[in-house]
Amino acid sequence: MTKIMAWLENHLLLVILAVVAILVFIFLLKLAVRAAILFGIIALIAIVVFGVSPGKIADIGKEGANSASKAYEKTIEPVINKELGNAKHVEKKDGSFVIKSKSVKITGRDGDDKAKVTYNGKTYNVDMNVIKPIRNRIETTKQ
Repeated sequence: MTKIMAWLENHLLLVILAVVAILVFIFLLKLAVRAAILFGIIALIAIVVFGVSPGKIADIGKEGANSASKAYEKTIEPVINKELGNAKHVEKKDGSFVIKSKSVKITGRDGDDKAKVTYNGKTYNVDMNVIKPIRNRIETTKQ
């Protein structure tokens, strides 16, 4: 018993961190399951009561997933387009890239689904398909 107590005393921080990580994971899992059940119930009611097609329900779910990209298009993209003339586009050998102007920084990696756009200290995850046209409009420097 003393060996176990000695080990716990030596690794107390690790044990606490592991317990906290497990509790956070369980909380997030429960939250995700609740959201999925709620969405399923709403979708079922919409299909049965209101006669909404399952395809339309799927489209609504896709719209929610694309909301970050839509927010980007309305808020950040106009600023980026304004600054494209002064932006520098650097592509690295590992496939990552950085597009940087006076107040906007875009980082990503070829093959990823998302890129990070930083503006005014806030970072947004944006669909890579939105970034590709911007990259094509800026002169590229290879490193």
